Amino acid sequence: MKELIKNFPEQLQESINISKTYQWTPERTITNIVMCGLGGSGIGAEIVKEWARSSARIPIEVCHSYELPAYVGRTTLVITCSYSGNTEETLSALAEAFVKQALVVGISSGGKLTEILTSKKCMLIKVPGGLPPRSALAYPLIQLIELLEQGGFLKTAVMEQVGASIAQLKSHQQEIIALAEKLLARSEDKKILLYSEDKFRPVLLRTCQQINENSKELAFFNVIPEMNHNEIVGWAKDPIDFLVIFVRSDLENERNARRLDITSEIVSEKSATISVQSKGVNLIEQSLYLIHLFDWLSYLKAEQKGIDVVEVKVIDHLKAELAK
Repeated sequence: MKELIKNFPEQLQESINISKTYQWTPERTITNIVMCGLGGSGIGAEIVKEWARSSARIPIEVCHSYELPAYVGRTTLVITCSYSGNTEETLSALAEAFVKQALVVGISSGGKLTEILTSKKCMLIKVPGGLPPRSALAYPLIQLIELLEQGGFLKTAVMEQVGASIAQLKSHQQEIIALAEKLLARSEDKKILLYSEDKFRPVLLRTCQQINENSKELAFFNVIPEMNHNEIVGWAKDPIDFLVIFVRSDLENERNARRLDITSEIVSEKSATISVQSKGVNLIEQSLYLIHLFDWLSYLKAEQKGIDVVEVKVIDHLKAELAK
């Protein structure tokens, strides 16, 4: 896992290279997009949805369920993403997409998804297999962006910004590892809680997922301004034994920046806190910087505890029980 995290910039570049091997144009008018995926295959869709929020020409939604939204129909593009190709929720959504006559595209390394889409002569993007899905984020992430750009669904060139991020990640990697080690030292045996402005919501979700799977720990997050209308009241009384990480950015809305300042003051009276400043000139660069940082943190926490980073026995057990 250590080498997989270290090679994240190289994976991004490899995925960009894959995206240059195909050309795709929607065969019909598309009025909305639904991206389907779970876990490591689904978080890429959440990230892309946030990146596309200010430039998407049509509505984009993410489906982490067996069932598609009711509005899906012939003018919907359904992008099914399953790294293994065997995610049962995604396969269920795929079957429904065919019933509703949506335009279907898939991203996978193999499995049933590949077999079905090949038999149906649907657009399929094959990515390298054999990795834990959570360490293969670069592949669905880049291909989703490429599909949206080739389809003409974005007003701005997102992929150019991803390309610029690769050099930043490589040049700052030792600094990123050092910061992850600092966060590890501060966290001790505390659970981690993350707060940021809402534009970084998928990054914080990804962070919690990585701590869950790599570190075998619970982790939590919320975003500004929403948590200022509810969760902040939970800090009113007793001290709470968290390490609260405030993710800050120079891209913050002015009012949200003030909200984060005040929230940090309130929380620091009740719990250990630390602030992390994202780096980069745009949302994409800053998001990838933070993803890389927190991936390292999740690995270092597992290494500190001497546990197997890769194993996910609880998920294996759950799947086995569902298969009965």
